[in-house]
Amino acid sequence: MRKFLFCYLVFFCALGCSVFAMTPTYENDAKFTRGVGNCCYYIDGTASGYYSNIVSAANNWEDTGYGWNPIYMTAVSSNYATHMDFYSRTSSQDVHLTSDVLGYTTFWNTDGTLAARRGYEPTYNYFYTEVVFNASNGNSYDIRTAKHEMGHAFGLNHYENSYSIMCPALSDTYVTTVQQCDHDTINYLY
Repeated sequence: MRKFLFCYLVFFCALGCSVFAMTPTYENDAKFTRGVGNCCYYIDGTASGYYSNIVSAANNWEDTGYGWNPIYMTAVSSNYATHMDFYSRTSSQDVHLTSDVLGYTTFWNTDGTLAARRGYEPTYNYFYTEVVFNASNGNSYDIRTAKHEMGHAFGLNHYENSYSIMCPALSDTYVTTVQQCDHDTINYLY
């Protein structure tokens, strides 16, 4: 009986540990050069229809519900020296916004040069990010998209885990909030 119980506990621990694995990061653990202790974000007029989703997403990243978190989010009225700038464009304005793309994130250096464009991962720390939503899909998209793109901005990569906000396919995702694996990676990075 003890041997069975021991094997059960080892199996349960292994299963439990895999549930709380960390979300993958970018190469060299690329992240914001300024940290996230005072993470300012700007919502451009083109993205005003997404305002409540962006604010809700920022609040979820700031308070994940999994204990201490270094992120402190502040909405500002100018994109001067911000961490994240939010925009909205149509597919006719932006070739990257195909019908299956709800949004994307680009990464920028302090001098305004591109560190990594859409579809590419940053390989070194970056100064700010731009998140672009696909306006061709309308303003009433899933709030998960804002949380997912903010995760990229913070330095989280895609994670083929249906229980992570960083799961790339909306149809494969079972969650709409930041999960412990995402939270733990933020604590690791910052």
